[in-house]
Amino acid sequence: MELPVLSLKARRNSLHPWIFNRMIRHPQKKLKPGTLVEVISKEGDFIGRGIYNFNSNIGIRLLTENISELLNQEFFFKKLEQAKALREEILHIHKTANCYRLVHGEADGLSGLIIDKFADVFVVEPYSAGYIETMNWIVSSLQSLYPGSRIVVRPDERTAAKEGVDFSTIARHYSFLDSLEIKENYLRMKVNLKTGHKTGFFLDQRENRLTLSQYCHNKEVLDCFCYTGGFAISAMLAGARSATGIDLDEDALETAQENARLNSVKVTFQHVNVFDHLRMMTGKGMQADIVILDPAKLAGCTEEIKRAHRTYGDINRLGMQVVRPGGILLTCSCSGLVSESDFLSILTRSSAEAGVVLQIFKITGAASDHPFSTVFHEGRYLKAVFARVFPFTKKKRLFITEL
Repeated sequence: MELPVLSLKARRNSLHPWIFNRMIRHPQKKLKPGTLVEVISKEGDFIGRGIYNFNSNIGIRLLTENISELLNQEFFFKKLEQAKALREEILHIHKTANCYRLVHGEADGLSGLIIDKFADVFVVEPYSAGYIETMNWIVSSLQSLYPGSRIVVRPDERTAAKEGVDFSTIARHYSFLDSLEIKENYLRMKVNLKTGHKTGFFLDQRENRLTLSQYCHNKEVLDCFCYTGGFAISAMLAGARSATGIDLDEDALETAQENARLNSVKVTFQHVNVFDHLRMMTGKGMQADIVILDPAKLAGCTEEIKRAHRTYGDINRLGMQVVRPGGILLTCSCSGLVSESDFLSILTRSSAEAGVVLQIFKITGAASDHPFSTVFHEGRYLKAVFARVFPFTKKKRLFITEL
């Protein structure tokens, strides 16, 4: 298949798979959003092949820089085959779970594409218009690699608006069930494909859920922004004395209740504002042995970074105040635009304001099926900080004030 050829009007000085609109010499005759194109430099040298969309700030998403590699069904099959090999032949995730992230966008060579495996169902979340026309290739490849699998496409409305396309046709075509059940280590969870966020379940916290559960025996656990209850239920399965999950998403809490029953554990789920609840606990002198803070992404664009810093600061200050002395805080940020160093700086300020000292003993990220590439550091988005929390002594408080 011969592709339209686009040239750049500026020198490309990196291997990053995104080429921004301002760098492209756009054709006079507009190409359909999501058109597969060949890209050449301003001097006429081959750069790569990828997805073009003049509507998007990311004008071209490069999929290959190999001149002999064509963008066809074989290309997508090979990418998915390589992705499966990492998860099963190297990571062996299938031995302890029937769910994992199969494609993590740029890290798996498929810019703008997320695919999560939930048992025998694959949930596809396209972030690029280019996957409308190529979806049949992707589906066919998945069904070849995983015989008997079923496919669900769950596009995001905001993505559709940014890309200037309508994903509804493929969403309707690949939409045949509302929920399913998965197994993750010792955890059984219902995934709601109708009301769930993103692909329906946050697989990126799999290893962090297991790690935290190891500290929960006979502890009182508070799971803030609990979503469908993964951390709280894991804690109870590990022998926690009690667990409370709080969230504002009523649909998620309904699923969380079902998940607790599915795992034969008792968790108290409350439909409350996390900020208000933590303030209430502080006012009444209530505390927990282990507190989890895992809010939704707070910075989706550069304009939201400052506000995200303030919000992370507020929620962590409040959360630290309700951890019993010597207890554990797990605090997370899934905002890729907030760096790990910035997040640690926020925690330093919050701990000083809360009158505590953090003893950080582990910093992790997303589970290993969410790799990141050396040419796309944005793929390393999740920060998870495990720390013990201790109150200031007067001497320490004076020292920090003098700084």
